[in-house]
Order: sequence, then structure tokens, then C-alpha cells
Amino acid sequence: MKPFTAYPSGFIVFLFALLQRSHGQCKEAAKKSEMNLSVKYDLPNFITETPIQNVVLYKHHVYIGAVNKIYVLNETLQNISVYKTGPVLENPDCAPCEDCKDKANLSNSVWKDNVNMALLLETYYDDQLISCGSVSGGVCHRHIIHPDNPADIESEVHCMYSPRAEGEADNCPDCVVSTLGTKVLVTEKDRFVNFFVGNTVTSTFQPPHVLHSISVRRLKETQDGFEFLTDQSYIDILPQFRDSYPIRYVHAFENDHFVYFLTVQRESLDSQAFQTRIIRFCTLDSEMRSYMEMPLECIFTEKRRKRSIRKEVFNILQAAYVSKPGAALAHEMGLGLNDDILYGVFAQSKPDSSEPTNRSAVCAVSVRTINEFFNKIVDKQNMKCLQHFYGKESKYCLNRAFSRNASYCRAQDDEYRLEVTTPLQRVDLFMGQFNTVLLTSISVFTKGNLTVANLGTSEGRFMQIVVSRSERTAPHVSFQLDSHPVSPQVVVENSLADDGYTLVVTGKKITKIPLKGPGCHHFRSCSQCLLAPPFMQCGWCRQQCLRSPECPGGTWTRETCLPRVYEIFPSSAPLEGGTKLTLCGWDFGFSKNNRFELKNTVVHIGGQICALEAKSSNKNKLECTVPAAKNPSFNISSSVSVGHDKTLFNTFSYVNPVITSISPTYGPKSGGTLLTVAGKYLNSGKSRRIFVGEKPCTLKSISMSTVECYTPAQRIPQEYRVKVGIDEAIRDASGHFTYREDPVVLKIHPAKSFLSGGSTITAQGINLNSVCFPQMVITVPKLGMNFSVACSHRSSSEIICCTTPSLKAFNLQPPFVTKVFFIFDGVSSLYFDFDYVNNPVFKHFEKPVFISRGNQNVLEIKVRNVD
Repeated sequence: MKPFTAYPSGFIVFLFALLQRSHGQCKEAAKKSEMNLSVKYDLPNFITETPIQNVVLYKHHVYIGAVNKIYVLNETLQNISVYKTGPVLENPDCAPCEDCKDKANLSNSVWKDNVNMALLLETYYDDQLISCGSVSGGVCHRHIIHPDNPADIESEVHCMYSPRAEGEADNCPDCVVSTLGTKVLVTEKDRFVNFFVGNTVTSTFQPPHVLHSISVRRLKETQDGFEFLTDQSYIDILPQFRDSYPIRYVHAFENDHFVYFLTVQRESLDSQAFQTRIIRFCTLDSEMRSYMEMPLECIFTEKRRKRSIRKEVFNILQAAYVSKPGAALAHEMGLGLNDDILYGVFAQSKPDSSEPTNRSAVCAVSVRTINEFFNKIVDKQNMKCLQHFYGKESKYCLNRAFSRNASYCRAQDDEYRLEVTTPLQRVDLFMGQFNTVLLTSISVFTKGNLTVANLGTSEGRFMQIVVSRSERTAPHVSFQLDSHPVSPQVVVENSLADDGYTLVVTGKKITKIPLKGPGCHHFRSCSQCLLAPPFMQCGWCRQQCLRSPECPGGTWTRETCLPRVYEIFPSSAPLEGGTKLTLCGWDFGFSKNNRFELKNTVVHIGGQICALEAKSSNKNKLECTVPAAKNPSFNISSSVSVGHDKTLFNTFSYVNPVITSISPTYGPKSGGTLLTVAGKYLNSGKSRRIFVGEKPCTLKSISMSTVECYTPAQRIPQEYRVKVGIDEAIRDASGHFTYREDPVVLKIHPAKSFLSGGSTITAQGINLNSVCFPQMVITVPKLGMNFSVACSHRSSSEIICCTTPSLKAFNLQPPFVTKVFFIFDGVSSLYFDFDYVNNPVFKHFEKPVFISRGNQNVLEIKVRNVD
């Protein structure tokens, strides 16, 4: 059955849906109105032959660095050209960039795939693409980009490696990138091009291909390689710590006078726990004398009962992005529109590991705040020596006097290479919303006054969400892009324009996604559609969320929602009314300010007003009190509507509940008898109560024709009236329920049974006929189990008979002792000792023996255990 439509005030709501019993919270209706997370969007994409590592956009061309290839695509992601970078034949006797084909047959020659570790643009000397791969010791190549043919990156390619001259230090400035992970930042200052490089290094990197942990090198004016200005232009983890203290460089950026790297590393040389750090030093500091490290924590705090606060730290940075805020976020953070903000997606790691779990948070901090925190902490002298670079016991660390001028970048003799020990903390922007997923990607852009984040997950899902510090937001875009994780490598282009887009990488696939969203089809309710961010340009047309060009000939609106009702319950109510009626659906009380408002909503039943209860109503549920039927003399069907339309839909019935009988008609005064009330329409309405006398009978089950309950105890054994209340209707049973004196068991005989059961036990006492269905319960301590059997009445009110169950299957060795007691509805007897004994054993008839007794012959049967 399709959902039916509802119209609020000034509008009319009719119920066209199948009426069914609901759980009362309208969860199914709410779920049907949620955003469709399975929607498929057809977006421009390109699939490479090998995994993608890096992406660069330049002059409407997309350059993709992948294993063994560099692809050039146009803006529609059509392949224009491919440049092959590998596999590469490597031999220890071959210098980087040297052709080793003549050594191909040597045993120490190996063909290696060339993973693209860095893909960079440099435009000061030439428009050129710089590609650094995992082969040849991490050297780079530069590809000249010709203005008249940007797709041609093959005709002019130069190796950026110069053999070491006699007497030069063996520090290999041309060995740029590490196969274990690299972040490279290119800057141009004072007519020089500098490369700032952070490398993950281990003890496996040995000369002649020396790799440095963090360094600044200058591109030679001849462009055939790089140079370190001094022997202080790089810092290395000490050899003894390179395997035990790995540093992963996640992101790098330049802002004003500083260069920043974001890393994941251990908290200290002695710790197994990992943390995220910000590294900062001056852009013009070729010796990195201004180098500082500081922990960065993304935290989520949750207030609990009794004012306790639970704090979670998301310690592992997965991806980062720097951009400027929209006006709304800038106001909330006390920033200007030109201030830069660092955004990061963080994960909680497994204990003592850098491996992330599926728990993520998103934090943001302005670059201005980062600098202020560095300066504030340094002024407090809350810092220590960089032990992973210098060692704990080095004189450099033991006799250290730190400079206090960390806020300046100028020529000076001061050196303050240091580690700040106090973490800079920021709170999760989305208040725990992503604590069940692993976020792997982020980019941020502005649309109007809004700041919007693109997020990617480890499972290949792409999301968009408005960033706000003052109100809770949820993703307005969420769809499955691929089965591979979304890469941290993202490109955002023309964010202020209507045709702005982002390039997103998943495995071997690159996809172009409009910044205004891939479409509006994923919004299944009108209110979701119209409350989407304005830049998405979504509107409601023919019960779908569409953009205006997708709604030819239809009514496309961005202002008004006509509510939808999915189900109502109950489907019937007593003639007297008073029933709480629930309407489940969506778009109830819609308003453009995203507030739930019922001031114009009216529900009618059969032309009468069903009084709304605002406190228990919401955007997916309306609750109202059903009025009494106009004509109470017979069962009638009535229409239900919201508003004042006269069209009738027979979706709701007034009924007249009737009690036809009760069973049983007696029980003990202690209560507990399962009473069955039979009749018609007993499941109508919303609430029901059964009374025996003036006391409530505890409900067990309800159906249209029967209601079951357990009788209450009564002080005096006598007849009591039985009545059923359904909402405001009261119905009396014609018969009465009689309470009798409680039964008492005085003795049982026999007090033993064969192991196979089947023995008849007689219980004697008084008032044993007070209940219809007595039970005997045998408790077996050795098994920790109870066994219950039904008993039957004899003609006498003083006797009941019960048959013992078999315990043969439990491999118990008789004789053994059990306990027996009896249940008479709500009354239990005392316990009696009861023995289980061996089964009787009949001796085999070898020759029948007859014994004469008078004029009869008696057959002798020999049996053991018969007594």
C-alpha cells in the first residue's frame, strides 16, 4: 500500500495508507522519510590501470600520479595522454636516471614498480610538473608543460639528479622522497624555489641514497637537482630510533611566514601510545633553527548524569585541509573572513598502535590560534628537548636554554628547536556523529555564508555537511562512491562558482562531484528537501526532490510542504471516544526555520475535531484524542482528515466492544488465576484495563475476541464483578468471578516414583477444588531443574491426582531425593520429600509356576524393586 497524503492547515490531510498496529513511536514512518543512503548518482569519472596516489589540477587539465603512469585528463575526465614512468630496471651499479638496459640480465638487477610519491606544480622557472617516484632512491623528474599543449608532458622530461662532485658531502639532496611515505611542500620566496620535505625513514635507507626525516632544499637554478644551503638544512631521527620511533607525515602547508607539517608519532621514545603533532618553523629558516613540535588533540566530551563528563581523545590524524571560513562560521569562531582554518579528520587508534579504528571526529583550529598557542606555551617554558633527534642524554638536551622569541621569523642567532609538551585541544565539531565510521578524507569550501565540508570514509562513502559551532548539523549528501577508501588527496576547484567541483580519488578511480551536490534525489521527504542548504537548489516536484530543470511541466516549490501520512493506529475506537489516535508520517508541522509548529494543524474524524496533543507530537507523529461518536447506537466507519475537506475515506471505525463470557469462573482468594475474557472488538482503542471487583487484573494478552489477565488477590472469598475498560468505555461481564478459600495440601502418597515415571501421586488436603488446573512441580537438586505436570481433580474436593515425569534421560543413579510442591494458580503448597527409585526388574519366565489357591491357579511373577 502506498503512503497517503496529508495537508496541514489551510491544507487537508487524508489517510490512504494501510492501517496497522504500530509500536507507538512511528519509527517505520520516520525511517521511510530519512535520506536515501543507497541512491546512485551518475557522475563523471575515470578509472586508471593502477592505483592512484596524487592529483594536480592546472589550467583545466587533471594530472594523475599513479603506479607506473602519469595520466592527463581534461575537465570532463576524459583521458588525453599517458606518460609511462615504470616499471624501472634497477641495479646497484646504476645511478638514478641512468639507463640500465645493458645490465638487465645480471642477477642483481630488479624490475620495480614506480609508485608516485609526490606530484607537484612549479611555475617560477617554467610551467612544469614535478614527479617523484619510489624508484631510483626517490629522485624526481620535471615535465615541461607547454602553454599551447598542456597535455604534452612527454616531449620534454628532465631528471633532477646531479652526481656528487668530488669533496661534496654525502647527504644526497636529490634523494627527495621515501617509499614509506612523504609530504612535499613547494614555496617560492625571494626568487628561489624551496622544497620542504617530510619523510618516513627507517634503518633500511642506507647510502648512497640518504633520506632525511625533515628537510628544506633549494631547487638549483639549473633545475637539474637540489641543494642544501647548509649541513643544518635537515634534521634526522637518530639511527637507533628509526625503527622504533616512526614518524608519518600526513599534511603540509604554508601560512604567512611559517611552514607547517602534521604528523603521527609516538608520544615519547618510551611510550607505545601515538599522538598527532603540529610542526612549525619559519619559511626563510634554511637551517630550521625555529623548528618546534606540539601535540594536537581532537576530543569529544559527553555530559552524563550527576554532571560527570566522559572525554574521548581521537589521537590519529587521517587527513587535513586548510581553507577560509564562511561568514557564519567566522562569526562563531571570532575570526575574519581571510583567516585560515586547519580542519582535520581524526580517528581513535587501537591501544599502543597507530592503526585506526572505526571511530572518528572532525576538529578545526585557526592558524592564528595555533601560532598564539605556540607563543603562549613557549613563554611558559612548558617544553623539552627533541629527544628523537638528539637523544635523552645528549649534551644538547641536558644543557639547553630555550629562546623565548618563538613568535618571530627574522635573522637571529637564537635557536629554539624544541618540543612543546602541552597539547592544543579542540572539540569535535559534529559532537560524536561519526563515532562509528573511519573518516579518511576532508576538504572544505564556502557557499554564501556557509562553510561546507566534504568527507570520505574508509568504505568509500562520500558525504557533505555544513560546519557550524552553534547548531547541530547532519550530512545533507551521503552516497556510496566506491568500495575503496576515499583518498586524502582531494582537489577543490571554483568553489565560489555554481559549477565548482571536487575531484575525489578511490583506489583506481577519480570522480568529479559538483560542490552543490550530485543531485537532490536522496531527499525522500519534502521537509528534508526544502531544508537542504540553499546552494543545492533543491525543490519539491511530484512527490520528489528535484532541481528546477528536472521538473518540466510540474509544480516546483521551495516554500511549502504537504504532509504525508503513512499509517494511523488504532484503526478503531469505542463509541464513547477518548482514544489516543496516532498518525504516523512525515512533514508534519513544517516550517522553513526548521522548527516544528502545529498552530495551523487540525485533525478531523467524521467531521469532528480530534484534539491535538502538541507535547507528544513531532514531525513524524501527530497524537490527538478521539471524540465520542455522533450516533452511538451502532458501529460506523468514519473518515479521518487534517483540515476541513468533506471527501470521505473509510479508514477509521467506531465500534461497540462486547463481553460474551469469562473463563474460568472461580479461583483462589490469593489470585493468580489466568482469566480469559471473550467478546468482540476487545482490541479496539489504545488502552485497556480489566477489573475483578475494584482491583486491576494484570494483562497477559490481547486479541480482537479475547483478553487474558491474572486475577488479583481478594481478602474475602465471594463473587466479584468483572469489567473491562477500553479508553473511556466500560463494559461489564454478565457472569461473576468467585473467589474460594486457598487450597492446602496436607500429605501425599506414595512419596516415591520409579525412575521412568508414570507413578500416580495422590495429594490430600482441603479446598483443593479452588482452581481448575492444579500443577505438581518436582525439584531435582542434582540437576538444578524443575519439572511440572498437570494434575486432575477427583470427585472429592480433598484429593487431586498427578502422574510423575520420567527422569531416565538424565543418567541419575537412583535412589535420589527430590522435593515436590503444588501450584494452585497464585498459591503454592509446602514442599514434600520425594524419592526416585530404580525401575522394577521382571525375571525371565523359564518355566511358569502356578500355585493353587482354592479353586484358582495363580501365576507366580518374580520382580525386583517392586516395593
